Amino acid sequence: MTTPDGTPAAGIAPDFDRTLDVRAMNCPLPILRTKAEFARMQVGQVLKVVFQQAEYVRELEMFARQTGNRVVRNGPEDDHHAAWIQKA
Repeated sequence: MTTPDGTPAAGIAPDFDRTLDVRAMNCPLPILRTKAEFARMQVGQVLKVVFQQAEYVRELEMFARQTGNRVVRNGPEDDHHAAWIQKA
């Protein structure tokens, strides 16, 4: 459960460790920013990537496969889409 601003409600742990919002970015910046964020993460952590166009999930899935990570969840959220990628 989250509050109206998207933060976890009190006592509820989020299902991700970091969030990256790439809605205002054009290619190739979203993938470059995702890669840079993953470099700062530890194995097992989950990055939630927020994006505007549903088709971008294919780019994230390809990124995950190429880097040995995995998309654990993806789908629409309100007025945008999101994917959760776990660092392997």
